[in-house]
Parts: sequence; structure tokens; C-alpha cells
Amino acid sequence: MGGTIKQIEHHYPHFNGVFSGGDTVVCEGASHGEHRDGPWRAGVPEWGAGRWCDVFEIRDWKIQRVFIYLDPDYAGQDTARYPWLQQG
Repeated sequence: MGGTIKQIEHHYPHFNGVFSGGDTVVCEGASHGEHRDGPWRAGVPEWGAGRWCDVFEIRDWKIQRVFIYLDPDYAGQDTARYPWLQQG
């Protein structure tokens, strides 16, 4: 996935952290940039790419596991599987 990104900027001031009180930390955020298939910006359009969520499991101040959730179709070009993207 990383090789398809030409440029990316995360919106750090708007990160939202959720702490479980245990060993799980969740961080959600947004980004904008340029994918090899075209540019994207979170919220443009509202359903578009750019939003993501990471879930960390931390023990002894070290990350034990991380799960990264995002839409890999950054440029909204996957119209074969998601025909509503053509209506853009």
C-alpha cells in the first residue's frame, strides 16, 4: 500500500484518542494527499477516503499489536466493486 502513496499529510490537531483504561488505545484521524490514482481529502466527498482508525495493544510501554483500518481506495477509482463512486 505504501508504494501507491505519492504524498500524505495527517491532520494531527484533529486526532481523537480513546483509552480503555486497560492495555488498548484507539486513535482515529484523517488525512489528505495524493495516491498514484489521484488526490484525496478526508470529507471530500463526505463518504470518500482519508479517514482511518488504529487500534494498539500496549504492555510494558511497548506496542504488542496494532490493527490499522482504512479504505485503500484513496482516489475513489474502484468503480467496478463500488458503482456509486461513478456518481461522485
